Amino acid sequence: MNAPAPSGYRIALVDSDALQRACTGNSLTALGADFIPFVRIADLIQALEVGQRFDGVIVGLHADAQKTVARVPAMHQAADWMLPLLYLTHRSELESVESVPVAVRAQRSYELLLTPVSNEDLGVWLASLDGRLKPARLIRVGADA
Repeated sequence: MNAPAPSGYRIALVDSDALQRACTGNSLTALGADFIPFVRIADLIQALEVGQRFDGVIVGLHADAQKTVARVPAMHQAADWMLPLLYLTHRSELESVESVPVAVRAQRSYELLLTPVSNEDLGVWLASLDGRLKPARLIRVGADA
């Protein structure tokens, strides 16, 4: 039997599919994590801009996967650090995920699980947050710095 995942994490759960949001949210709750649901990544960005803080983000990828992933840099900027990120997608939507640029999918930080995601797999991701919480702040360069 696996040890339970550390509890108490605050996770942003972004998924336009209400059923997926509910199922993943139930799993997070069962694993002892607090989660705040969002329908769109733009909603999460707004929450970050007004000061909400999260230990990690789970994003459901669907037909608009390329557009969703394109908003991730703005999410990290609004958070003022590189939030740990997990993508979820259903097997039937893998073709949409393949539209995400290879340069993004090849990044070491790109993690994707198929839904429905098991509590065990989700627990492994939550446990991996221990070494990734609150790293050095993003360094801003350019005119806005």
